[in-house]
Parts: sequence; C-alpha cells; structure tokens
Amino acid sequence: MTQESLESELQRLPRDWGVGRLGDLPTVQVIGYGITRPGAHSDDGVPMIRAADIQDGRLLGDEPRRIAFRVHETNLRSQLEVGDVVVVLVGRVGEAAVVTGEFRHWNASRTVAIIRASEPDEAAWLSLWLGSPPVREWCERQATGSTLQRTLSLAALRSLPVPIPPVGPRTALLRAMRLLEAKTATNSRIAECATELSEAHFAREARDSKSWPEQPLASLVHLTAGTAPRPRPDGHGTHTEGGTAFVAPADILQSELPHLYGTERRLPKGKEGRACAPGSLLVASREDGVRAVMNQVPAAIGRNVLALGPESVSDAQWLLHEIRSRGAELAATAQGSAGRELSGRAFGATMVRWPPSDVRERFARLAERLHARAHIAQTENEMLRGLRGRILDSFLSGRFPGKSAS
Repeated sequence: MTQESLESELQRLPRDWGVGRLGDLPTVQVIGYGITRPGAHSDDGVPMIRAADIQDGRLLGDEPRRIAFRVHETNLRSQLEVGDVVVVLVGRVGEAAVVTGEFRHWNASRTVAIIRASEPDEAAWLSLWLGSPPVREWCERQATGSTLQRTLSLAALRSLPVPIPPVGPRTALLRAMRLLEAKTATNSRIAECATELSEAHFAREARDSKSWPEQPLASLVHLTAGTAPRPRPDGHGTHTEGGTAFVAPADILQSELPHLYGTERRLPKGKEGRACAPGSLLVASREDGVRAVMNQVPAAIGRNVLALGPESVSDAQWLLHEIRSRGAELAATAQGSAGRELSGRAFGATMVRWPPSDVRERFARLAERLHARAHIAQTENEMLRGLRGRILDSFLSGRFPGKSAS
C-alpha cells in the first residue's frame, strides 16, 4: 500500500471525523525513543523493552534484557509509564502495544519509540490504529536502511496521519476490542502452557543424559546456511502472494512458540533457491542466546539463519528442545558485536548427549500432541486478528456500531 492509498483510506472516513498528524495531536504529550547505549546485560538490572518484545499488539516480558541501574537512572526520559504506546522503529516497523502495569518503570531501547497520551482510551486508539494493516504498510514504505535492518525515523512517525473519531463510537469500538484481546490472551496462555509442559517433559527425560554418548551436532543433521535474498515489496507496497515463505532471523527470534507456520514475506516461485522442507529446524541468534523453531511449511532462509535437517521426526523434536534449552550457552557459536552472525562450523561442532531411540520416540509422541494443542490456540488467535481487522474496517467506514456510513 502506498502513501496515496493510505490517504484514500482516510478520505472515506465519516464526515464528522477529523484527521491529524501524530506529532501535532494535542493529546500526545511525549514522542521519543529509548536508550542508545544500554551496555551489557545485568542479571539484577532494570528490564528493558526491545523491538522483539512487541508482538501482535502486546508486550512480552518472559526473557527481558536488563540494564544496569545507573544506566536506567541516566535515561529517565525513556522510563515507561502505564498507558504509554511503544512502537517498533527497527525491524518490524510500526508494530505497537500499550504499556500495562506489569511493565511500569521498565526502560526502552533505541529500537522502540514511546508515545504518551493524556487518557487511556486515546492511547488504546493510537495503538489500534498503529497496528492496522494500512499503517503497518505505510510504516514499511517510510522505513529506510538495509534490507536486514529497516528503520523508521521519529520524523516519519510524527508525520503519520491519525483519524480522530467521536468519543462515543470510539468507546464502543475499544470495548469490543478489549473483549477480543481477553480471548486472545487466554489462547496465548494455553499455547504457552502447552510449550512449557513440553519443555518440562524434556527436562525430565534428559535427567539421565550423563549416561548417553556425546556426538557433534553436525553428525546428527544436515546443516545449511541461509542465502535467500530478502524479498522486496512490489510496486504497490505489498508482498508477493503465494510463493515460498521467507524466514529472516527476526521471524525465529520473535516467535512465541517453537513451531513456525508461516511468515509475512514470501519469495516468488523460481527465486527461493533450495527451500527447507517442513520439519527442519531453523536457528538464529542474538547476543542473549540462540533460538530455534521447527518450520511446518517449505521455507527459504535468509542470511544469519541456519537450517538443520534431522533424519526423523523424533530426532527433530529432541533437538528442537535441546537447542532451546541451551540457548544462552550456544550464543558462543555466534559472531559479531550483536551476536547475530551464527557460525555453521562452530554450531555444528556443539556436542550433544544423544539418548536411545526409545527415549526420543516417547518424548516426540508427547511433544507433538502438546504442540498441536498450541497450534489450535494460535490458529484461533489468527482468526481473531482477522475479525479485529474487519471490525476496524467497519468502524473506519462509519458502520460500527450498527450505523450506516455517513
């Protein structure tokens, strides 16, 4: 979607609505970004929100990066308050979420913008608008930089057009959205619990690992480094329909679940190179550790992604949990200042204690059932996201709640 099509979207708003630039709204008190030099991770430090911690309209706080208290104290301007809207500036630009009480007085990184509105409903509306497909695509068009690290500037964010609906209809919309968010949160918790159970069962099975023989990881899998080019938006600002799912490191690092069922970007047929088969393990790294997912669809992998092809489903399930359980330790196999350049040779040399086949098969049967339950919850959330989009579209046309367009 281009700048012009976003403007066309705004032109169909009801006649009694206003439109203003984000940076000019009188209700917006603060627009800024977070810490540029957070320093090394500090186990007893203050949690910091990063771009990867903002997903699907909510904040994730399970494994926060922590900064030294002295760094936090010298960056009080980026200290978060309840009701702030945080927006991704680097990577998946435009993704937004509202800060809840759980994240009060956390800090934010340079990859995140902070918007402070005067009232909770105003913040909720801004977050909803920022998370809509037209705005996400507009942000992607405004972003600059390399294909591996797209960046949205604060100047561009301030220029974002924002509809200003009447208070009454806006209140009704936000009430409906909160109901959808509550159901989405329940499904997310179901998926998280299923994943946690599989990890707990893995830890139980691995208690006897001292008696198992050690083998290098490269002897257990076929290892491939990613080379596929990152797909570019087409002339209309959208991404190729069909084709093969393209997996960048962010798709792995930001995945809440250990299985990947698709990505936003796709490569057209004939340009994907050698695609990884379903059931492969896809691995990426950042400075705080390595992450792994099992892809469920054919996938083309980009730079700084490793694909591991196990010999069987039971091998794949075991290695998936092995890698995820050793994420921090395996960060030593990565290179570069941010720990993002994963070395295939170093990673393949990692020693793994390999259990008997009956142990792997028993664990795989249980893990597959738990992951299937997580997928059901994830699929329902995808349907809820679609419903959320349809409700928002109806609202922008003046047909929600229960009205004809002006």
